[in-house]
Amino acid sequence: MIELLKFLRSVFSEVDGSGSASRSLAGATVLSTLFWITYVVIRTHAIPDLTAPSLFIASAFSGYAVNKGTGVFKKPDPPKVS
Repeated sequence: MIELLKFLRSVFSEVDGSGSASRSLAGATVLSTLFWITYVVIRTHAIPDLTAPSLFIASAFSGYAVNKGTGVFKKPDPPKVS
């Protein structure tokens, strides 16, 4: 159980160990979408069109992509002159 908690903490954290809001939001969106689809299937006894949920999940991960993409445009540190 402790290993599972360590794994989940590493999934929702950045490399330096700080929490990642974009990863947490994406995870919450995926879970809520899964519950939403499960509810619709139980209620209607049919598999719904999954276009809207897939776009919903993709929009949640776009925040993570923007967060990681900003690192591409940062200026590199100037070389040190001795």
